[in-house]
Amino acid sequence: MKNVIISCFFFLYALAYPSKGVMLTKGDAKTLESIDSKTFLTTFIEGDQLYLQVPEHLLEKPMLFVRYEEKYMRKYMQVVWSRHRNNLILKSQSVRSTSGIIIPFKRKLPLLDNILAVFPLENKNENQSGHCINITKLVLGMDIEWPQWPSGFTGSPIPQISLLLGSKDFDREVIIKTRRGVIRDGSKISFPIYFGFCALGKPMKARRYDYRMGFWNEEVFGIDFGIDNDGTKNDIANISRWRLEKKYSDQKLSVPIKPITFLMAPEIPKKWRPYIKAGIEEWLPAFEAAGFKDAILVREMDSLSDWERNSINNNIVYWSQEKYFRGSEKEEYGGKPSDIKDYRTGEILRCDIILEASRQNYEDRYFTRLAPLDKRAQKFPLPDALLGRMYQCLAAHETGHAFGIMDSNFGEFSYPVEKMNDINWLETMGYTPSIMNYTRPNNIPQPEDSIPPSLLIQKVGPTDIYNIQWGYTEFSEGTDEEAALEHLVRLQDSVPWYRYNNGQYEVIGPAETNEVVETNDPVKSTQLALKNVKRVIELLPQACHEQNDNVRLERLYHKTLELWYKHMRHVTSLIGGYHIHYKSLNQPGNIYTPLGLGTQEEALEFLIEQTFNPPKWLTRPDFSLRINYSSHPDKILAFQQQLLFELLRPQRMKRLEYMETLEGYDRLLKNYLTTLQSGIFKELKIGTEPIDRRKQEIQMTYLDKMKSILEQERMNIDSNSKAMDYTDYSKGILMGQLIILKEAVENTMEREENVFSKGHWKLCLKKINEML
Repeated sequence: MKNVIISCFFFLYALAYPSKGVMLTKGDAKTLESIDSKTFLTTFIEGDQLYLQVPEHLLEKPMLFVRYEEKYMRKYMQVVWSRHRNNLILKSQSVRSTSGIIIPFKRKLPLLDNILAVFPLENKNENQSGHCINITKLVLGMDIEWPQWPSGFTGSPIPQISLLLGSKDFDREVIIKTRRGVIRDGSKISFPIYFGFCALGKPMKARRYDYRMGFWNEEVFGIDFGIDNDGTKNDIANISRWRLEKKYSDQKLSVPIKPITFLMAPEIPKKWRPYIKAGIEEWLPAFEAAGFKDAILVREMDSLSDWERNSINNNIVYWSQEKYFRGSEKEEYGGKPSDIKDYRTGEILRCDIILEASRQNYEDRYFTRLAPLDKRAQKFPLPDALLGRMYQCLAAHETGHAFGIMDSNFGEFSYPVEKMNDINWLETMGYTPSIMNYTRPNNIPQPEDSIPPSLLIQKVGPTDIYNIQWGYTEFSEGTDEEAALEHLVRLQDSVPWYRYNNGQYEVIGPAETNEVVETNDPVKSTQLALKNVKRVIELLPQACHEQNDNVRLERLYHKTLELWYKHMRHVTSLIGGYHIHYKSLNQPGNIYTPLGLGTQEEALEFLIEQTFNPPKWLTRPDFSLRINYSSHPDKILAFQQQLLFELLRPQRMKRLEYMETLEGYDRLLKNYLTTLQSGIFKELKIGTEPIDRRKQEIQMTYLDKMKSILEQERMNIDSNSKAMDYTDYSKGILMGQLIILKEAVENTMEREENVFSKGHWKLCLKKINEML
């Protein structure tokens, strides 16, 4: 009987709206059964015009206006409909967050609302309640500025290639399908855009932002306008998180009322689906620690309609097709999330996971790090099971973003280096505390350690579990929630791998580097890793011997050189580096504690030897004679020069200046620059020995850098704008170093008449004299 009634409803609905522009299927029965025109907006199409019916009771009620476009970008804002005489007005709203602040804040125009469009009332469907308007221009002809960055495609549409393709009404949502034409890069293009109006429910209970934890705030996913990324202050904000509520509140471990559900898009190759599902489900134990059983549900989909893909009710795991376009297979990116939030509370309403990494990218990454430790990686193509495990790691990382956790540095520079070959430790703790770290596969163990390869790939770790506990635990009635959350944060005092710090703009210590495994002894771990880097280079010819060109060999060699650079950069972070522990004012101890002098000196000694005098196995492997014909391009030299600039960064100099004011760090900057210069120009002590061509360039690069520093003009006096300026104090020390260098060069030339590199030294002297 029920099916008969539904069928009759379909028939009558089609008679009433013959040009509705909506294709009804049996799968829509459940949704249409609950549609009530008195509840939410409805649409219909006549010819090429789109009409919207706005019920009276929805006027002045906030709802979301959403735009879905290419590359899975989501733009959204809170809007209201208002009536003014014979017009309906669509207004965007600034949102009063439950944290006590108004967002989003337009810096130049702090308006509480703004008129997006004015629509004359239409005499359509007079038998329907509410107000009818024509919104065709809204979806096809208007260029709207959205709060999120980037704002998406802008510019006047091209009517000839812009189309209204359909609309569909749901219980609490309306979706509109278009194709918009614009001019981009001088060419006319037409791309799909979906618009949606979505009802907002009752605000959930929010959780206040705390800079000591690694959660995004509620405003913008990835571009954090509300938070001082390099600061240590608690802005007024809520964190981003899902509405996760226990079904049985009296139980310590309960299923949620509504689990976080992800739909795996049908274009994901079937052979990778089990790995991606496993990556998402790696977070299940974390939610159990927060009191939720079966908090995550992953469903494989054999099909997904455009309406399902562009509904606020579905969180979709996408397999980006861009990786299959020529040129994109080389891209380094792996994935990204794309979400829609309720600004009032930080509630994540929808979040997609986009997996973009190409097979080539992951094969290269695995080979350059783990080929000596996993025999499966010594021949291409790598086995699917191995690649699948890498995709599992990617899915787990992006899922962490979907739960509101940022990229950055979680507990790095805290794991003991001696645990990197301890199987029991690796099984329980992993080799890095968090899947959210950019640590990559672990190349510190040695082949003789016989570590199972499965333990050399990242997984959801103890710090991830800790973060979910802090962000999602429900507290029973009567509990002092603020005190309970603070207790969780204070666990960082005794557990260093729980600590979070944001190193996106200035690397102020080894806990803030990326791309390598950060142990508590970067020099020792780098020494071990370099043994495997050498083994990788030795394996390259055999791994590429079946190729009919040298493309793979050159690519893998260059990626191995890049890995060498990242290891050197990690050691560089020790110089002028700090231990970092974010704290509130009532926590004892300092946030920044300078690393010991011995640690910094060891790092500098290591860098002078390894960076400016790299081994032959790195700079001139046996196969290089086969593929090279010129010293150009010289990637090793480029990395050496980058590291030299890193060692002379103004931020590092200022940190060393500051350390000089602390007990035990007297004359630190001068001693550092003296040792660095002596190491770069150590050939002055040898005299008659010829200088390697790369070393000559390094020495000249050093002098060029000195020249640019000493000639830097005083551009401004605003303290916050001088991050890249060198202080007069540093310039004075550098000038003194040049005077010492000039004397050393002159003495060498006088002492050794048959100096092999006499011309080079004369050029150095010429540059120095020009500066002095």
